[in-house]
Amino acid sequence: MEPSPELKALWDLSVRLSGECRYDDALVCMRALESFVPENPRLLANAGVVYRDNGDLVRAEQYLRQACALLPDDPSMHFNLAMTLLRAGRLQEGFREYEHRWRIPQFQEQHRKFSQPLWTGEPLDGRRILIYGEQGAGDAIHFVRYAPLVRSAGGDVVIEVLPHLESLMGWMDGGYRIVNALTKDVQFDAQCPLMTLPLRFGTELDSIPPPAGFSIPAAMQAQWAERLRTGRKGVGVVWAGNPKHPKDRDRSLPAELFLRLSDLPGIRCWSLQVGPPAANTPEGLGNLAQELVDFGDTAVAHLAGSLGKPVWLLLAYASDWRWLLDREDTPWYPSMRIFRQKRPHAWREVLDRVAIELQSFATSDSLIEVRGIE
Repeated sequence: MEPSPELKALWDLSVRLSGECRYDDALVCMRALESFVPENPRLLANAGVVYRDNGDLVRAEQYLRQACALLPDDPSMHFNLAMTLLRAGRLQEGFREYEHRWRIPQFQEQHRKFSQPLWTGEPLDGRRILIYGEQGAGDAIHFVRYAPLVRSAGGDVVIEVLPHLESLMGWMDGGYRIVNALTKDVQFDAQCPLMTLPLRFGTELDSIPPPAGFSIPAAMQAQWAERLRTGRKGVGVVWAGNPKHPKDRDRSLPAELFLRLSDLPGIRCWSLQVGPPAANTPEGLGNLAQELVDFGDTAVAHLAGSLGKPVWLLLAYASDWRWLLDREDTPWYPSMRIFRQKRPHAWREVLDRVAIELQSFATSDSLIEVRGIE
């Protein structure tokens, strides 16, 4: 039965409002719709996502569990429930639901079809296992921390990553064979995507393994130390991510907002931005874009956190699950500090707080990176 024009208009309005991050208004529309179609699983799922993005994880879980009960075979329902559970810090149940991602269209290209079996956590007894990055570079750096645990389970570990990560991963402590998807004649007995490994090892917030360590070559450290020597505190900044990301409009910042950091006493800001957004580098920032070849040359949030460097992460109001909710720290990276939007799109207030904190940081002994996206 086709919905009435009035209901369709209200549905479309709720979708538009949520897309504009006007979550309270979107929920008013959704509650009105619910009185007409109380057990519509799509509506329940949409409401669950909006509640989650608005920070109400209890109601989000309630709505999404109802949607899963009504459409138990729909992977999108389980995926959205996974995002809610993970953001709530319930990692084991969240990662179990996250396995439904492979049946969602957006993950189909990343789903590798190997003849070798998927590792289910059994002792490997010296068998060779390929663990591979399935999503972005940040996710690979984030979850490669599980490689030592796979090795401890008896695996002869081979790590497959994106080509521009190969040099960095080659510096990973412990010494691992690093390949990419085009590397020929890679022999292995079992395989597992990196983002399935937390499930295999039963990870919860209190059992997150430490970040992967990387030993940066001394010559490279010396080269960059000389390049960045100014007598002032060095601060690296990044303001934009992958423009294809579905929430890029919310998580990327206008580059000009960082201008206010460039004239702080004792501070020298360096742009670590690469790609097309680097063309918008404000004049007050040192532009290193032409000198950054791959992830061996620059430090995004995950790499800075893995290296134990102070890194300040600027987060959109509805942020990625891994940064949890209402925390200024993260169990994933002990050296990271989080600056969150207090309301959607309110980046200027975030930069005000960063500027105040940087003034005191200028007298300390550390380098810092300020990441505006994740």
